[in-house]
Amino acid sequence: AEWLDRGCTSLDGQPPPAINAWVAGQLLPPTQGGAGTQCVAGTFTGTYSAFVGRHLSALADLGTVLLLYLLGRRLGRGPADRRNDDRSRNAEITGLLAMALGAVTALMIQQAHFYTVDSAATFFTILTGYFSVRAGQAAIDAHAPWLDLALAGLATGLATACKVSSALVAGLVALGGVAWVLRRLRWAAGPPPSAGEVTLTRSLQHTATPRGGLQALTRILPALMLAALLALIAFRIGQPYAFEGPGFLGIRPSREWFARLSQISEEQSGVLDYPSGRQWTNRWPLVFPWTNLVVWGMGLPLGLAAWAGWGMIGLQLLKGEDRHLVPWTWTTLVFAFQSTRWVKAMRYFLPLYPFMILFAAHTLVRLLARRRESLSEQKGRKQPHPANLVLVAIIIGGSALWGAATFGIYLRPHTRIAASRWVYANVPPGSTVANEHWDWGLPLRIDGRDGFGGDMGFTGLELQLYHEDTPEKREQLLEWLAQANYIFLASNRLYGSIPRLPDRYPLTIAYYRALFAGRLGFELAAEFTSYPQLGPLAFPDQENPFPLMPAGVSTQGDLIHIPMPPAEESFSVYDHPDCLIFRKGPEYDQAEVAAILNAVDLNQVAIGQHPHEATPTSVLLAHDIVFYAGIGLVVLVWWEFLRHQTWI
Repeated sequence: AEWLDRGCTSLDGQPPPAINAWVAGQLLPPTQGGAGTQCVAGTFTGTYSAFVGRHLSALADLGTVLLLYLLGRRLGRGPADRRNDDRSRNAEITGLLAMALGAVTALMIQQAHFYTVDSAATFFTILTGYFSVRAGQAAIDAHAPWLDLALAGLATGLATACKVSSALVAGLVALGGVAWVLRRLRWAAGPPPSAGEVTLTRSLQHTATPRGGLQALTRILPALMLAALLALIAFRIGQPYAFEGPGFLGIRPSREWFARLSQISEEQSGVLDYPSGRQWTNRWPLVFPWTNLVVWGMGLPLGLAAWAGWGMIGLQLLKGEDRHLVPWTWTTLVFAFQSTRWVKAMRYFLPLYPFMILFAAHTLVRLLARRRESLSEQKGRKQPHPANLVLVAIIIGGSALWGAATFGIYLRPHTRIAASRWVYANVPPGSTVANEHWDWGLPLRIDGRDGFGGDMGFTGLELQLYHEDTPEKREQLLEWLAQANYIFLASNRLYGSIPRLPDRYPLTIAYYRALFAGRLGFELAAEFTSYPQLGPLAFPDQENPFPLMPAGVSTQGDLIHIPMPPAEESFSVYDHPDCLIFRKGPEYDQAEVAAILNAVDLNQVAIGQHPHEATPTSVLLAHDIVFYAGIGLVVLVWWEFLRHQTWI
């Protein structure tokens, strides 16, 4: 950002460097009139810093797509001592198909648009996976795969510098080392290799003995220690805020940084009762994140193919096939871990998406490789079964269509911007408008207009609905409703999460139910949505526990809405939230509104009820069961895998 700022200003009276000025001009957004935004000092370090971050995020995602090709080809070919022409051809197809599927994956597209850490962390995660797989497939000579493990260690440190939870990628490096040791021991127990299969720089003893295993470990452990050291160095460079300094050698941990980590840990476990964390109340482990991944993050065609591939590769491992041992083991363990945490945000699973896409590509290529008997066999040819061709075409085409449906969100105005423009055009100046706390208020300051100043002069109210349901809150709510001419709901952040605590918020739930049904004397003047859309089909993705009255204006009201399980809040709340604008009608009756809200018994309200307390014991117990079941599954697969190794 500072480099780009130098393209906006002159130094010592000299014109800015041409390359800086050109790149800065390309990144600046156009104004409403079509002309470029003025480039001045502080443009990129201040006003438009997000443009820098979003471009970097998009570049990181492009890197992930490229690595999908490289890793898919590497996994398809397998170790150097088992290559053949058919496998090389299928490996090339696997890599290309994985790259194509990654380019149209919905969640990867969405996160590439965000100035957040997730796309960058995912890039370094799959980079770690690539070098770890290379290490596991390296030549089984007397030398350990030092270079591959060293590069994997560097990538691990950079992934962790992006996001601390990415430290889990260290497991990929360790698995790469274990895979190399297993291949070495298996080769040592078998007959000597035939000419051309593998080149050894030194002779190996063809006997699997405890001494041979110890020799393999003594060769791999120093390489793994080097990887760990390089990971720490990369983390020191990439995350300087974690250290007190001064200078590079000042490696004393920062108390402030680690205190913030401790707070984040409490948020992730649900120990801290933050309003933004109440959405996770009573969320089933495994089921909720699996649904979000399959239905929304990937789309049904790719999501189901990915999990079918995961199952198929698991069966191959049970039979002793080791090509996908490293990514399958890591993906299974991390999914079991993430899906049993209190916070199950979709973006936390993004580092798993590339590996799941690889599993899908592997499965599709295997389907195409299955041949059928036909008349062409007489001419020495076999063709893929037509049913397999159709299935593969449906999965690839369906994945592309779902990616296009999600990408369409960015071809339409952001719903908060569309709602704000409607407000400026239709809400009378001087109106009293109510917005909810813990959310962005409407209207936004756009097109040179400010709803709470200038020619509009709105009076703003803040509805503090996360506060406890008390008689005082009821009186305050009645006062707000009496004053407000309009109620703006800029997302489902509150009305999607508050109903998950019915004993704590009976009054607020009754308010929402009556508001959405039109019983409070407010009509739904406008609804602005931007759901994923394919032609006349829209796919509502936002959780709304209450039936909603028809809107006077609806951006997607004339489309066919396909019922789908609601997505996790963060999938929609940032780039396409459902914005609702309620207008007080002439039938508003304060006495009738008071009767509706006074009918709620507040004597039994669970004041301060913790989300853990509102979650059934069976759900909390399921978290532990699923986590240990995931570990047990991996142990079972490894046990059966090792049983097929000749040196056991």
